[in-house]
Amino acid sequence: MRIKTGKTVRPAGPRFTSMPSRPYHEGMIGWRITRFFPSGKEEADDRVVIELPLEIVVNGMPLVALMRLPGMDKELAVGFCLTEKVIEDVGRIKLLKHCGSLEEEAGRGGSPVGNGLDRGNVVEIEVEDPKGTERFSSTYVVRTGCGGADLSAVEDYHRGWVTSDLRVPSRVLYGLEEKLTAKQDVFRATGGTHGAGIFDAGGEPLVVAEDVGRHNALDKAVGWCALRGISLEDKILVLSGRVSFEMALKAVRVRIPVLVSVAAPTSLGLRIADGAGLTVVGFCDGRRFNVYTHGWRILP
Repeated sequence: MRIKTGKTVRPAGPRFTSMPSRPYHEGMIGWRITRFFPSGKEEADDRVVIELPLEIVVNGMPLVALMRLPGMDKELAVGFCLTEKVIEDVGRIKLLKHCGSLEEEAGRGGSPVGNGLDRGNVVEIEVEDPKGTERFSSTYVVRTGCGGADLSAVEDYHRGWVTSDLRVPSRVLYGLEEKLTAKQDVFRATGGTHGAGIFDAGGEPLVVAEDVGRHNALDKAVGWCALRGISLEDKILVLSGRVSFEMALKAVRVRIPVLVSVAAPTSLGLRIADGAGLTVVGFCDGRRFNVYTHGWRILP
């Protein structure tokens, strides 16, 4: 087996003066945020995890695209092919080659390579007698943990799609995490589910759904509203899990203006939200929260 390594050029990390520069391979970028406290707010420099696509090509055929944290990409590609039974053992690999582009600038206003939403890095594998590759041709999936989405959808998101003039007082956001958890019966019993809730502008829950997958929980909550003719254009979506690109894209598609998460956002999730007009709030734990995009919707 031949493995081409080549020279990798890594762009500079975050360039905020108040935080040290960090290399791209450590998996994070800088992001300027507004941090709210009960006593006021402050501007701060934060870090968000990198989320970018990795395309795996087997014998010239695009097999799958995985949304991932960059790093150990060859290992990821080989591991995927093994666990998906595309190859029986590593001895069947004739060539393993990593190539592609990296995100060039960090934080809002940066200039990513391409449009920042392209396929990013690619791992090419030449395999002797691959198995079952035909099952991937019609399901070119993108995965971040659980769930999936079509990679082409990333490039097709609607810039400026969310136009709601909803304003939410900061005091409303402080109570959302507790209200979400209070309606997650399965989570409180097992700790094994994600939650997603649709709340009105006053912070009252219309519906809270649970599922082992955060994508599924969101879809359940949105579907519940759709079946009852409830508009989402003046509502708040509250999530227990991270705001990855899939979650941001789902919110944008149904024109939810404010997405609040107990957890962290990713870089690509924020890029989609910023371009589409979606307000993203992260680390909302009842004591504080961070506003990452379109903070004009959050009132002091």
